[in-house]
Amino acid sequence: MQDRQIMGLIATFVAVAELGSFKRAAERVGRSPAAVSGQIAQLEEIVGVRLLVRTTRSVRLSDAGEEFLIRGRRVLNDTDRLLRDFKANTAAFSGSVELSVSPTIAVSIIPEAIKRIELEQPDVKVSLLEALRTDMLSSVESGAVDFGIGPYSDVPEVLEFTPLFEQEFKLILPETHPIARRGFAEAEDLRHLHLMCPSVGSTARGVLDDLSRRADIKIMPRHESMQYPTLYALVAAGLGATVMPVVDPRLLVASRLVALSFKDQRASRTIGKISRRGEKLSPVADLLLGTLVNTAAKNADRLGLAI
Repeated sequence: MQDRQIMGLIATFVAVAELGSFKRAAERVGRSPAAVSGQIAQLEEIVGVRLLVRTTRSVRLSDAGEEFLIRGRRVLNDTDRLLRDFKANTAAFSGSVELSVSPTIAVSIIPEAIKRIELEQPDVKVSLLEALRTDMLSSVESGAVDFGIGPYSDVPEVLEFTPLFEQEFKLILPETHPIARRGFAEAEDLRHLHLMCPSVGSTARGVLDDLSRRADIKIMPRHESMQYPTLYALVAAGLGATVMPVVDPRLLVASRLVALSFKDQRASRTIGKISRRGEKLSPVADLLLGTLVNTAAKNADRLGLAI
């Protein structure tokens, strides 16, 4: 078997291991679930050990699979870095890129993406403008930034919105709450909770309002705030619950909060690239965009993202 085929099998295995699902791995690698299953079987035959333990409901790593995942990731990362370093016209980026980004994306994805760029392309400088809808669209349209990343799909004609991924909203409440012990949320729960709500007019509030309409529930906010850290702090103070993206799992743990997916209703919004219509990104800006998308894919499960 050629080395290229082996690398494809390893990449498929890493996708299954990271996503815990043949179906989702198939979407990532661009194959059918049956083809992915066949590739895993082929890889297991080559290495001579069982890498995955399959049941009717789940897929988990065997002990050998855990070790193979560590080394497989290293092989893929080293190969990817090698190709990037020596590919014509991409070995040395330099210059600056200005990015407008919504607050939840600024905290959840941006730090890791910039760290990766700093390690691999140290001559690239990234300037960030954390902004909500009006300021983001204005800065993109005026050319003050190269592009924006946010949930604002209703852009003026001179701009265009390109979907990148879905950001799931979850019920966030204290870890001692009875619903937390249940392990999942239901839309009906919102009827009986004191809710800390995103401010009216925000896309986050739009997600909550849409969820309540579908569940035929009238939302009566206890308190409102435009910023997610404030909502988290109000919930951590024992004042109630909120419905927001996870953003930073470490903040949840530190605040003794849990984030529960809704079992009966999907609550999410689309995050996309906002750019000037018909205008291509510069090579440095395109590098940043690609790194952001790759970082989102890598952290999809941890942050509640659907690529």
